[in-house]
Amino acid sequence: MRLRLPCVAMLMATAVACSNDMETVQLFDHQMLPEQRINKAVVTRSEHGLVQMRLEAPLVERYGEPNPKVEYPEGVTIFFYDDSSQLKAFLRANYAVSLETKHRMEARDSVVIIDYRSGDTSYLDDIVWLQYEQRIFSEHPLRSVNGTRVTYGDGFESDESFTNLTIMHQRGTIEWQEE
Repeated sequence: MRLRLPCVAMLMATAVACSNDMETVQLFDHQMLPEQRINKAVVTRSEHGLVQMRLEAPLVERYGEPNPKVEYPEGVTIFFYDDSSQLKAFLRANYAVSLETKHRMEARDSVVIIDYRSGDTSYLDDIVWLQYEQRIFSEHPLRSVNGTRVTYGDGFESDESFTNLTIMHQRGTIEWQEE
């Protein structure tokens, strides 16, 4: 009899633990779990045979309705190339999300942008790209380093190609030299 009592108790506990409200289960399935999951993703975008961009991410998760999005929970690295297939810019962030219905992409948490044309390396908390407006911006502090020049600001705004970049509330540029 001693062996049967624990078995019956386990069966009863399992039956109780497995009872779920179907609405809760459906809500959980649709809103919390990704429809697709890709490990070690590499995406290359090209036009007329010329590579424009290469995106690398350790993990990509795609979510469906009601708010479709693609999430990069372990970070993203993006390489941008010019028409001569030379690396022109680089972006890295510890987290990114693409909100598909809003045509908005956000990268945050230790964002680093390197512009190889100007030699600038920018460090930011976040960056936002509004695809339809062809605008990239941040409303948070940034630090931009170019050789011995360090520039601080409270955000920036630019076009997609970073050719018309404006640093908001620029507080100054500090020149420094190593001995």
